[in-house]
Amino acid sequence: MPPYPSTYQIEEIFQDGEAGPQVLSGIVDHFDPKIQLTVVGHDHHLAGDTQAHNHFSFFSELLDFSKPSKLQVLRVIGGGESPWACIECVATGTSKGGKNFHHDFVFVVRFNVAGKIVKMRGYYDSAHMDEHVKVHHEHRAKDTN
Repeated sequence: MPPYPSTYQIEEIFQDGEAGPQVLSGIVDHFDPKIQLTVVGHDHHLAGDTQAHNHFSFFSELLDFSKPSKLQVLRVIGGGESPWACIECVATGTSKGGKNFHHDFVFVVRFNVAGKIVKMRGYYDSAHMDEHVKVHHEHRAKDTN
């Protein structure tokens, strides 16, 4: 039996299906307490090292989970005999500003032999995320006026 989660097990960790806070917390349940989390990039507010407990909070801030949303795993490469895996995903839904949200992204993760994620690097479409953050802040500003 391979020492690391299989591609199928990794797909299950990242849960195809209805997206929402419960899916995001399900991924966090597989984090090692000393996980190293990095959002790769130089020119956007998400870039840099981050804490496990709030890594996905920006999705909760941006998406309207009262409307249908989905997190889909498109592809998993690695796992099994290798501690490293690459997970290609797409998240779809509606932003809190009412716009369609379609975001493609990739995680590169490293597992320990206990099956916990000890390192995670997120590669997001920074221009897309920044645009949704901008619209979200404009929407919030209108609501407070």
